[in-house]
Parts: sequence; structure tokens; C-alpha cells
Amino acid sequence: MSSINSHFTMKYSQPEEYHFSHDSVFLARYVFEWIQKKANFQLLSAADFCSGCGVVGLDFLIHLHQNKMKLPDSVDFIEVQDIYQKHFEYNQSQFQLLCPSDVGLIFLNQNYSVVSQETSFFEKYDLILCNPPYFNLGQGKLSLSEFKNRCRFFMDSDFEHLLKSIRASLKADGVAFVLLRSLKDHKIEYDLKKLSQDFGVGLEIVGDIRGTDVLKI
Repeated sequence: MSSINSHFTMKYSQPEEYHFSHDSVFLARYVFEWIQKKANFQLLSAADFCSGCGVVGLDFLIHLHQNKMKLPDSVDFIEVQDIYQKHFEYNQSQFQLLCPSDVGLIFLNQNYSVVSQETSFFEKYDLILCNPPYFNLGQGKLSLSEFKNRCRFFMDSDFEHLLKSIRASLKADGVAFVLLRSLKDHKIEYDLKKLSQDFGVGLEIVGDIRGTDVLKI
């Protein structure tokens, strides 16, 4: 279990080998505050991509509940590493005790890149939250742990495929928020203007969380 911290809305179960950072809970709060200001935003279905044990999505829902705002009908938690499932299921049970609701919380053990290939995900979500791996292979030292490496590095796919999947699964008026760490120290910068043109979607840096950009799609 994680240590109790005043920034967290509840005590989360997580693998001992790799703990989530404060970025996750700050992103959840940031998106909640954005939704709070959008009186006409319709939130029926949401997803947490690269969800791990579900911290971003669950924290976001807790903020909605605590502020007496309508929860979505369903939230999909998409995560490629199955080690997280038992932790998610525990966190789900704790969430239901803290915030009794009928919202459907579904853990999907699969690579997010599959989302862009399956018609069942096409234009499915009003909102997507994502705290993805920050680094590409070759941009840092790999751990002996494959699990840790998948948490930190794009190993099963890449950032461009992440954008493709988000674009395909967002509704026409949907929105996504993705944490995007600057890689200038690695002499790599994302050309958001070019990516916007390539994927036919607007990409905009709208905030900063502890030195990490918040990308709005």
C-alpha cells in the first residue's frame, strides 16, 4: 500500500517495485477543475490510458463525487501490464466504499495501440486522461526489471501511436489531457504543430505540473 499523503484522496494499492508520482494526482485535480468550469460539457464515458493501478481516473472521480458533480456512466482503465490488475481491483473496492455509485469501472489489460484498430472504441469517450511513459528507448538507462522499464519507457508502442489511439477513440467534441515531459535534455522535442497536422487534431500545451507539460487534445 502507498503511504498516506495529504495530496492523495485515498490510500492506493500499488506494486512495491514501482510507485506512482504526484504528477498523477495533480493531473486528476487539474482535469477536474477544468471540467468544473465547463458547465455544458457532457461527460458520459471516460478512459484512463496507461492507467497503472488507476490513480488518475479514480482520483478524478473522487473529486467529482466530493463536489457533488455527476459521474460518468463508465470509465475504462487501459493498462498493458497485468500486474496492475489486482491493485486496481483493490482500489476499485475502496473507491466504492468512499464514493458509492453506479459508475462502471472496467480494467482492460491491453496495449492502448489496439484502441485505434478496434471499431468498438471508435469515438467512444468524452474524456481521456493519460500519464504515459515519458521516455523512448535509448533515452536513458534501462532497469533490470522489465516491469519498471515499461512504466518509464515507450516499449510496447510510442507517443505517435498514443496520439493515434486517443484521436480515434475520442468523440467529435471530446477532449483528452496527457502529461508530456520535456525531453530537451535528450535533444528531442515533439513538434506539436506537425503532429497536429499529421493527426488532424489540435494539440495545445495548457498547463504545467511540477515541470511536466499538460497537453490538451
